[in-house]
Amino acid sequence: MANELLRTLLCGGCLAVVGAGRAVCAPQLPDTLAPAEALAARRLAGIGQAVQVQRFDAEALRLRGVNGVADALRRMAGVNLRDYGGAGGIKTVSVRGLGAAHTVVAYDGLCVASDRSGQTDLQRYSADALGSIELQTLDAMPLLCPVRNLGAAVLYLQSASTPLPHAGLCGNASLKQASFGTWNPALQLALRPVGKATRLTLGGEWFKARNDYPFTVENGVATERLKRTNSRMESTRVELGSHTILRHGTLQARAYVYHNHRRLPGLVRLYVNENNERLTETNTFGQLYWQAAYGRWQVFAAGKWNWQRSLYDNISDQYPGGAQRQHYWQREGYATAGASYGLGGGVSMAVATDYSLATFNGNQTTDHHVARNVWLQSVSLRWERGPWQLTARGVGHFSDDRVRGGESARSARRIMPSLTASYRLSDKPWLYLRAGYKESFRSPTFNENYYYHYGDTQLKPEWVRQLSAGLTLQASPTQWWPVLALTADAYVNRVNDRIVSIPYNLFIWRTVNLARVDAQGTDLTLESRWVPAQGHLLLLAANYSWQRVIDHTERTSQSYGQQLAYMPRHSGAASIAWQNPWLSVVTSLTWAAERWATSAHVAGTRLAPWHEWGVALWRSFALRDGRSVDLRADVINILDARYEIVARYPMPGRSYSAKVRYNF
Repeated sequence: MANELLRTLLCGGCLAVVGAGRAVCAPQLPDTLAPAEALAARRLAGIGQAVQVQRFDAEALRLRGVNGVADALRRMAGVNLRDYGGAGGIKTVSVRGLGAAHTVVAYDGLCVASDRSGQTDLQRYSADALGSIELQTLDAMPLLCPVRNLGAAVLYLQSASTPLPHAGLCGNASLKQASFGTWNPALQLALRPVGKATRLTLGGEWFKARNDYPFTVENGVATERLKRTNSRMESTRVELGSHTILRHGTLQARAYVYHNHRRLPGLVRLYVNENNERLTETNTFGQLYWQAAYGRWQVFAAGKWNWQRSLYDNISDQYPGGAQRQHYWQREGYATAGASYGLGGGVSMAVATDYSLATFNGNQTTDHHVARNVWLQSVSLRWERGPWQLTARGVGHFSDDRVRGGESARSARRIMPSLTASYRLSDKPWLYLRAGYKESFRSPTFNENYYYHYGDTQLKPEWVRQLSAGLTLQASPTQWWPVLALTADAYVNRVNDRIVSIPYNLFIWRTVNLARVDAQGTDLTLESRWVPAQGHLLLLAANYSWQRVIDHTERTSQSYGQQLAYMPRHSGAASIAWQNPWLSVVTSLTWAAERWATSAHVAGTRLAPWHEWGVALWRSFALRDGRSVDLRADVINILDARYEIVARYPMPGRSYSAKVRYNF
């Protein structure tokens, strides 16, 4: 693997963006956002760390013209996004060719549980309600954090905080209207009672879209121009949070409710564009997170309760009674705690433990009540001296299933080591080298083990080995050119017994084990900022990823030596923004090379390369008493490109969105 990594690194370039800010494992609520105009250079997020860190705060999202969490992830290197089209289409993300189940999604510091599918639909999170989006690849950057956050990649979603310098009430209200019948009002409130060290927040939004966008079915002389049907979506999200400053630390609490009803559009076939599938999802959770520092000690403890319901209905005469109804419920209790201690001499040690009990049941006669116990334990050691930083970890995974009246999946007992290192070559400019090795493991999800018709209790767990090396450069060439950030990362991954899921429709997947999958890649990104005059800021941001993800299971199979399904070899994004006192503008481009809908690359399964270009305009108007109004307009896919990310799920063509937000 080392020789493969060296060849990969030599063929790569030297860029990857790291956004501004500081990454933490525990949730943070900063009082102010980073300023848009940088007059002096400051170290960017994770620049001295041994892991790749890419971070966008609220201002960076606006400067890049981002119009959603999925769009933000497209602007990050090494990310492969699956999108089923339109505002109602499910959106999941995988990193460095490892599959979506290896990407841990953490909201305000704690993992978003999804033992049922192993994938988190990122559509349920609004970019406007987030203070930052951060992706850490290979390992978690903090020494002390919940063990669940030590995945192959961790996506941290941090809820937005409203500036609140004095006691009282403040917040914002917004309304977004977009193509294809999209309406999205939202409200965010923050309150600090007089004389109290507690901040209370209340936020919510309602989203509705018809998603009846036009598309073309190519069939020679019989080519048709149709509209997407059965694609309506309506969702509601409500959150209540608190942040209390204690004598030695903080205590944070959050309650979350999300309800979504959507019609699943289904596959598009020649002369067939009708579908009668429905999916209703409800998710609610409550979590509590305490952290404190006592001299050389740092400690944390957290707990979470999560409940999910999925009601899937397929209305069709082919089923007895005229409908197929598959309803599923999942519940999980989760607790975690840990402590770290500075031993002196630049040496720190941390231990953490997690325990979760998740249950799953459905309404099918073949479904059984499943209970899964998972215990995770980590021991971490970090040494920092001069230009060096070394981190070693060991993670133990112990899981066991119990099935009432049926066969259970195999138990899992694994120990996973990791070692990461960074070395500072210079301070001005900041230049770091980094390298790391990590082993990861994941058990099959409830769907993969027990789903009706498609689950298999004999599936083997996935075992991943990652080897990565990279460099980071940040310079401030002149006063009017304060930021130039370049990073390159090359990696070699090996996955044994990879679980590959091929979509049958939006809710049903076929899963199989591949004995061995090898991935090689390079992640490159650039960020450059110029300040040509007072009140003006120019930003150039770009990323490029090369990924070679090959099936090496069986030489006689059609898929041997072929790129895995839905993995593009080449992908990237770029944006150029000009922020000014009159009317700020940003233009952005995202693209990906060809992909295949099957790993065997059989005829008719090739997906053509795609690109999408957009333009956004925005301006803020200051009012009295610190109030303001923000206006923004977007034209998305301005060239009306026609493409598919998932086979037979066409993406929307040209569209628009307009938004007004009142800050008080």
